[in-house]
Amino acid sequence: MKNKNLIQLNIKEISNLALNLISKKQYEKAERLLIESLKKIDKNHYLFNHLGYLYFEKGDLDNSIKYYNQSIKIEKNNKEAYCNMGTAYLFKNEYKLSKEIFDMGLKFLPDNENILIAYSQLLFATKNIEQAFKAFENRKKTKQYLSILSKLTMKEWNGENLNGKSILILSEQGIGDIIQFSRYLLELQKKFSVKIIFKLRPKLHYLFKNFKFQIIGPQDEIPNADYYQCLMTLPGIFHKLENKLISNYDYIKRNKNLAIHWKKEIGLTDNYNIGLCWQGDPAYGRDFMRSIPLKKFEKLFLVPNLNFINLTKGIGNEQIKNFKFKDKIKDFSSKIDNGDNSFEDTIAILENINLLITSDTALAHVASTMNVKTWLLLDYSADWRWHLETKKFKWYDSQIIFRQTKIFSWDEVINQVLLRLEKYKF
Repeated sequence: MKNKNLIQLNIKEISNLALNLISKKQYEKAERLLIESLKKIDKNHYLFNHLGYLYFEKGDLDNSIKYYNQSIKIEKNNKEAYCNMGTAYLFKNEYKLSKEIFDMGLKFLPDNENILIAYSQLLFATKNIEQAFKAFENRKKTKQYLSILSKLTMKEWNGENLNGKSILILSEQGIGDIIQFSRYLLELQKKFSVKIIFKLRPKLHYLFKNFKFQIIGPQDEIPNADYYQCLMTLPGIFHKLENKLISNYDYIKRNKNLAIHWKKEIGLTDNYNIGLCWQGDPAYGRDFMRSIPLKKFEKLFLVPNLNFINLTKGIGNEQIKNFKFKDKIKDFSSKIDNGDNSFEDTIAILENINLLITSDTALAHVASTMNVKTWLLLDYSADWRWHLETKKFKWYDSQIIFRQTKIFSWDEVINQVLLRLEKYKF
């Protein structure tokens, strides 16, 4: 018993150390630790799980699947393995295998919210929209959401008549999600005579101050209301009520003085101004799929009469130092958006460009909401929302999408952009 406890203690220590190394992106050290440990501690599903997670974070989807599969063979009640293994197959666009894994997980762990949330992404990709929105609602069963929703005393809104009523809308997830789906607040206002209370992060308050919303922050006391709902549930409700998704509302207010300031900063030129963004938030789970190394854009800098303006902020800017055409990039990243309002300088710069070329970041939603001409470069799998576009419906009218046809292959996408750019009439 003493030796068994010692082994269990070692596994816990190894797990903590491995996860810490992975969080710091010290993948080689974590890999050595886990593989050596498995030689001494045979058939431990936690260690296989960590290896699966390590390779998932590295973007090595085949090895991730391999080790998660070994983990499941040892422990059937393994939600992490089902979630990430099913998602890995999804990222490879192997929908049948992805479904098999999610179905297997739900067989052993019926109604598990984590598996159902991951499953929702597959359902969106295969255009099972009603089922996808329903599965996506399981995020409200997670600890993160329950800690907030359990404190609310009002009813959850599910499409009832809101005339003469009030509703609390809770923003959620990333800035891009908030920017994109806030159009549904305006749709609520259009459909009903309703008082809207919108809870969101303070740095975005300024975007909505001219609307007839009551804006509150995360720390503010929640006023009385008849109903509440989470922002990203609204598309599902409206789709169920009206069998449609809502196209773009340009609700972003411009700051004329700031636009004039950035026009001077950019400078007068006969060239066309092209905004460029290649890097998203590395903490985002799909970032290894969506972000694009700056080096991949080299060909675009050979096109004459173009003036490139960096709109990547923070991590990713270090790539400029070793970029072949660094002298052709106007980099204002250290000067922009350092105040109380997110994207305030960026919005002013966007008013002064002819085109934005960007990876799938919040910036794409800001620019497209403003109806700035935007070329969005998407990875092979693509985030769930882009699967809902059809020939008859687009989230943004000013946006053109260039998408990988092979996983991790950005060269083909850049070649498509180059051909379009060379013929483009500004």
